[in-house]
Amino acid sequence: MKIDNEILLPILKNVTIFAGLSDENLRQITNECEILEYAAGATIIRENTPGKELLVILQGKVKVVLGIDSEPFEVAEFGPGNCLGEVSMIGILNHSASVIAIDPTEILVISKQILMDTFKTDKELFSILVLNIARELARRLYRTDQVLLNQSKKAHVKE
Repeated sequence: MKIDNEILLPILKNVTIFAGLSDENLRQITNECEILEYAAGATIIRENTPGKELLVILQGKVKVVLGIDSEPFEVAEFGPGNCLGEVSMIGILNHSASVIAIDPTEILVISKQILMDTFKTDKELFSILVLNIARELARRLYRTDQVLLNQSKKAHVKE
C-alpha cells in the first residue's frame, strides 16, 4: 500500500520510538517503508524466525503469543502506536514470540535496510531512533519485572 505521509505523520508523532523527530525526519524514514494489511487471525510474526523488520501498528490490535506450536501462552496485546520486532532488530536475535492479528490490522514496516541506510546518511537521526527504541525496551522490561515481582509475591502468600 502506498504511504500518504499527510495521513501517516499525525499517527507517527504519537509513537514512542519517533519521539523528538521532526516531520522531515519522519518523512525521511517512511519514504522507503511499506504498509501491510492483515486479516483477523493472520500471523504477522512467527516465533523463532529471523527479525528483519521493525513494525508499527497503525490500526487494529494484535496479541503476542509464546509457544504457539506447543502450549500457546498469550503474553500481551498491542494496538495502534505500539512497535513490534525491536528486540530482533537491535539484538540481532530471532523473534522470541509470535504475533497474531486480533482485528484487521495495518502495519508500517521499517526494514533493517532502512535503518542501516539511515545510519549511513544521518547518524544523528539514527542515534535518536536507536535511543528511543532502547527506551521502549527498557519500559517493557520494567513492566515485565513488575509482573514477575507481583507473581512472586502472590506465590509466597499462598505458601
